[in-house]
Formats: sequence, structure tokens, C-alpha cells
Amino acid sequence: MHSFINTVASTALFLASLASAAPVVSSVPASTLTPATPRIILGPVRASALKVAAASLQAAADSVPATKVQPIAPKTDIILRYASINVTEEMTASINATMKYPSVLLEDIDSVSKVDCSDTSVSITFSNQADYDETSKDWPASDFVLFTNHLGDCDKDNQRGLYIVNSVTRDDKTLTVVAASTKSTFDNSTSEMTIDYTKPASTKRQITQTWFADMPGTLSLNDDPLKKSMSISVNEPKIGGDLSVSGHLHFSWLKFKPTSFYVDVDLGLYASANVKVSAGLSYDSDVYTFSPASLTISAFSIPGILDVGPALAFTMGVEVAASGTVEISADLSATIANGHAHIDFLDSKNTVTSGWDPVYTHAVNVSAAVEAQVNPFVELTAEMAVSFLGGLLDLSSGIKARPTLINVFSLQAEFNIDNSNNVTIPASTDETCVNGVWFSSAFDFIVTAFVTQFYSIEVYRLDVPIYKSGCWTWAPDVIDGTAKPTA
Repeated sequence: MHSFINTVASTALFLASLASAAPVVSSVPASTLTPATPRIILGPVRASALKVAAASLQAAADSVPATKVQPIAPKTDIILRYASINVTEEMTASINATMKYPSVLLEDIDSVSKVDCSDTSVSITFSNQADYDETSKDWPASDFVLFTNHLGDCDKDNQRGLYIVNSVTRDDKTLTVVAASTKSTFDNSTSEMTIDYTKPASTKRQITQTWFADMPGTLSLNDDPLKKSMSISVNEPKIGGDLSVSGHLHFSWLKFKPTSFYVDVDLGLYASANVKVSAGLSYDSDVYTFSPASLTISAFSIPGILDVGPALAFTMGVEVAASGTVEISADLSATIANGHAHIDFLDSKNTVTSGWDPVYTHAVNVSAAVEAQVNPFVELTAEMAVSFLGGLLDLSSGIKARPTLINVFSLQAEFNIDNSNNVTIPASTDETCVNGVWFSSAFDFIVTAFVTQFYSIEVYRLDVPIYKSGCWTWAPDVIDGTAKPTA
């Protein structure tokens, strides 16, 4: 637990030091975080065309009862499969739909050699006499659905067409069935729909976007003309990470609402920098904030059905107070590889977080015997926007994490310090530090999960000391930046 605390605190101290004095506009350019992969488009594919099927999708397919083995026979429970078409990394999705009418997927019938569509009809030509004859036995005279996946006038790019059949005529010489029909949509033809998306094979993460930013060499954030004696700078800062999303949606048209809806978010973060705070005068507790980076990813789309777009936003800040001239510096690096959140859109009780196994290094040095506090914070929001059937369901959810590191340096053991998060710093056991400076560091970490339209809940909160309160022996080694706490 303490390892986790230290890591997030270290990450917060780095990120927060990229701050500019508010309300003056910062001269530091915002970072551009470029995703490693483009928006993923999932297009319709035949079941036989999928080289690899994810175990979860295959299990879902196996659970759907079939009225007949042959794909010619109409059935009310159907499976629609999708696969990535514009990226090399394969991703699949599966839609299990319970239809209002018996339905036929023409793409699954190998003997269908040609499909032509108009506003009022669908013409299907067969290359096999037996299959053509089978349609006369299996297909009703009317009130069933034909799914097309044949481009032309039948369907839009990367989408299937749905046609409700009104009547059927046949041409035995050309083995052609002409279905007088009306074009339809999923919301008009479907009773229940379940969408699952995942990556094939053994890997768990699927919609993965990676970002990395190398910011300009040295950032000096002292734009406020009234506070030229205050400087917050960072040398060669770097941030990077990855965001992965998978999920599940079940929508009932009978109830006209989702009955099951969740996303799983995996977040990794890397940060490193040398941070320096210099104060030439006394300052009250001022808060400096800056929003240097944001990233919106349209992660994937099943055109016409589902769009999921993750977005990341960073808000960084530092709370500074000093009683005199002081320089405080820190060398930081932190990696959090496996932060995980399961967000249930419908039931907050099922929303949980886990993971967060960190690797980190950090050190703090002080150059003078003064009373000071430097309380950096960062607010990281990972938000998922989900749109279903062009806005029939339009929701957003996410995780908001706000770690705050409270660093206090005091000439006396007793002190009264203010901070925006109301964190209580533990007092030293000594009343005074002889020839020394009292030092303490505490950590406040809050994780909030939210579904914008329904709820916002605190899923994790921690207020805990990072270092045991104690004295720093005041000697030349402090000026050199090599002093260590003695307790």
C-alpha cells in the first residue's frame, strides 16, 4: 500500500509542477499527445471469414439456439460478427440479436452468387439448385427479414442492410428470388440486442491507445508579474502511458432501455522530471494550475450501431506557501502499469477499481531553513463516451483520480498549515528541532467513478503520511542537497 501511495504521490509531484500562475495565461505550449493507432472501424464479416474468434464471443455465439443448421432457414436469434478493417491489429465484435421477425443472413449462404437491391426489392441469385429449392420450403411468403452485406445499393459502407419482406416471386430458370421489401433499421426490427467487443487470442486489453510527450527542455512557470520572485520549473519532463477499453451492452426494445451496460478501463502511466520550486519572498497559500495536455480518442466504431470514444484530460497544479527565500527540488520517476476500473453504467454498486502496482523513485532536497509548504496535485480524468444507434442511447462514464502530496518544512514542531484538501499533517513528537528543520509529508488520494447522467461515487479515498514526521539536521549537507531526515 505504501509503495502505491509513494508512486502516485511522486507522479502527482511531477505532473503538478507543470503549473502556471492563474489567472495569467501560461506561455508554455500545451502538449500534443498522439495516439499510436487510428480510430478503429469494425466492418461486417462472415462467420467463416474470421480467422480467429475470441473465446468470449464464441461462447456467446454457442449459447444462441438455432432453429436449423442450414443458414438458409430463417431464425429469430442471429449473430452478427464484425472485425477491424483499417488497422493491422485484429479486433472483433459480436452482436447477438433477437429479431421481431425470422431473419436470414444472405452472406452466410455460400451459393448466393449475386444480390441486387432497390428501394422496393431485393433480388437474390443462387448458383446451387438445391439451395434455391430449399428457399421455397424454408422462406415464408412474407414478414421475414433479409440481411445484406453486398455493397452496391444494398447497404452503406461497413454496414449491413435490413429488409422486411412483403412478398416473394421466383424465376426458376435463373435461380433468382425477388423479394418485394421495405428497408428497415435495427430499432424497428429487433427485440433484444447484446454487443460484446474484445480482442482475439489471449490478450485481455483490446482497444489500446498509447501516448507519449516530450516537453520542451526547461519550463519556467512564473508568468504572474506580481510574483516574479516565485518560480516553479521542471527540467526535461516526460509523460507517457496507455489506455485500453472493452465492454458489454444489452439493450431491450421491449423495455426500451439497457438492461446490462459496462466498460472495463485499463490505464498505464509513466512520468519523470526534475522539479524545482524557488521562492524569494514570503507567500500565502497560493494555488497554481495548468491544463497542459488532453487527448480524445474515437477508439472504435461499428458504423451505424455503436461508437465508443475515450478521452483523457490532465489538470495539474501546486499549492505553494513560504516564509522566506527557499529552493526545493525533486528528482522523480514513476510508472503505474495496471490501473483497472470496471464501470457499471446502471448500478453504482458494481463499479470497482483494482490494480495499481507501481515502480518509482523520488527524492526531495531543501536549500534553506524556512517554513514552507509545496502541495502538488494532478487530476486525471479518463472518460468513455458511448453512443448507440445514433443517439438512442448516449451516455458517458469515467474515472477521476486526484492525488495530492502535502510537503511541509517548519522551523518548529508545532505548526498550523492549510491545504485545499483538508489533509491533517501528523505532528512531530519533539516540540522543537534543535538546529534543524521539521519535515513531514502526507498524501491524499481520491478516486471518483461516474456515469454522467446517473451517478458519481467515491470509490477510493486515502489520507495517510508518507514519511514519519522528524527533524532534518541543519548542516552544510542540506545546502548541498544531500541531507536526510533523522526520524
